[in-house]
Amino acid sequence: MKLVIREYLASLRERGELDAVLPDLLTELGFTVYSRPGRGTRQYGVDIAAVGRGRDGVRRVHLFSVKSGNLDRTDWNTTSPQSLRPSLDEILDVYVASRIPPEHADLPIAICLCFGGGVDEQVRAEVTGYIVRNTTEKISFEEWSGDILAQLILDGLLREELLPTPLRGHLRKAVAMVEEPDIAMDHFERLLRALIAIPGDRPAARLSQARLINICLWIMFVWAREADNVEAPYRASERALLVVWHLLRLDVVRTGRIAEHASFILNELIELHFAIWGELFAKKILPLADTRHALSTAVNSHASIDINIKLFELVGRLALRGLWMVWQLSPSPQPVVLTDAILAAHPSALAEINETLVERIDTLCNQLVGIVSNNHALLSPIGDWQAIDIALAFTFLATRERFHGAIDQWLGGLTSRSIFAYKTHGAYPTISRSYWNLVKHPAEHSDEYRRQSTEASILYPMLALWAAARGNQRVVDEIADFKTEELGDCTFQTWLPDEDSEANLYLGNVDHGAALTGIPVTQGTRATLDFVFEEVNSNGHYDALSVIEFGHWPILLTACRSHRLPVPAHVWRDLLPAIERTAPTSADL
Repeated sequence: MKLVIREYLASLRERGELDAVLPDLLTELGFTVYSRPGRGTRQYGVDIAAVGRGRDGVRRVHLFSVKSGNLDRTDWNTTSPQSLRPSLDEILDVYVASRIPPEHADLPIAICLCFGGGVDEQVRAEVTGYIVRNTTEKISFEEWSGDILAQLILDGLLREELLPTPLRGHLRKAVAMVEEPDIAMDHFERLLRALIAIPGDRPAARLSQARLINICLWIMFVWAREADNVEAPYRASERALLVVWHLLRLDVVRTGRIAEHASFILNELIELHFAIWGELFAKKILPLADTRHALSTAVNSHASIDINIKLFELVGRLALRGLWMVWQLSPSPQPVVLTDAILAAHPSALAEINETLVERIDTLCNQLVGIVSNNHALLSPIGDWQAIDIALAFTFLATRERFHGAIDQWLGGLTSRSIFAYKTHGAYPTISRSYWNLVKHPAEHSDEYRRQSTEASILYPMLALWAAARGNQRVVDEIADFKTEELGDCTFQTWLPDEDSEANLYLGNVDHGAALTGIPVTQGTRATLDFVFEEVNSNGHYDALSVIEFGHWPILLTACRSHRLPVPAHVWRDLLPAIERTAPTSADL
């Protein structure tokens, strides 16, 4: 286990990785962290500052200067301000003299040279000489190398009472099998289930469990990144985020230090999820968005079902990341169209950041539109449950007015192709989720087989709902005719949370929620929209969910995507009334 952790530490990058893990480790070891890594602020050589008892039991101020990997001559002393020796000089010349808080001014100081690897022999003499020359009665130096950090992680975050030997085995297997995502996820999920089987009865215990999940995900991600396959950690990051929310949801809403620590951990996990998404999408997927059939080809399978499943999953993941960006800009408890008025409501000091974020959102919307237009499999869902990913994509595109036209075109393509496939016994949307059933689908060209494959649907009522909201009566009428002529035995339905959802939603338990059935789709009317939102307005369970009360609605959407639940229509309460078509829009498929 120590070797696994040692290799993980050596592979961590300095900014946003090693310096993100260290505060959690220090907190778990009993330190009080009073300064964390920051961007855009002068730190005078100190990445992390904490107060606590060192290995000799003496209480000190510990000032950490963090570097990644091994400490070699380049990292030790060059003209770059990122080298370690200039950082140490700044600590001695400025930080020690003027930046230590008054309440800690009388404590001895330990300047900690922290790096994920070891010290190269070529610079060992220079490092030792520097330490000897600058050690005083008050100031000492400590080396926190990869070996020391690995042992501290084993003794702290991964100590036996938190991660018993059998669970360490699951972590090792998850790491070892990162190139086989299904197997890696099986072991990681077993690890998660075991960790939260008995939630801590005190906030401190729950915080320790959450930090443990965070470090386990980091270890898995770094190993997967080295193997150039981050599919398993991406899936694991969604599940970890949901589990940690379930674990800390009562602590986050408190006041005081417990809530602060819980918020830090949750934010670190969200940022890690974003980092994994970036590793997967920014480097491998988005560069292919505007090339026809490039992503379909990149799936590297001769089976059309593999391409279909992967592309719709990709669309859901991309849209969900975009909705996290929307969340950062909007104070609303659900997604909204990002108008100038909403953006102007933010403090002027954030105007430049907001403008950059809006540009990123528009770029991502353009890339989503490019992916759909260049990969026509995304007009022909094979599974009715792919409505979940389509709904997330519609939601994201709807937040920017210029992309409403793309929704219209995609709606029309999805509807016409799905109906045509059904009528010609092609690969129409089926309720089966079994991979081998999907490979053979349609297994028969009989009416009975079609009836069994379409006993219920969340796809068609969702398409009708969005078409009605956009004023696209042609699509509504097309679905209405199809329902009357071909799907008389099909139950049009969706999912809504109930009183049991808060306790079960984030963990993926199935015994919760309610089915809204009998959704009408009738010619010449907006009955679908009226029916669904009448029920939404009378169902208060959505607003009682902790993620909604706390304003973290993307976590709900993450739960829907990860656990394959239809997106509840409550999410669109503010969005759908605002997107009714009034004029042609610019972005088309």
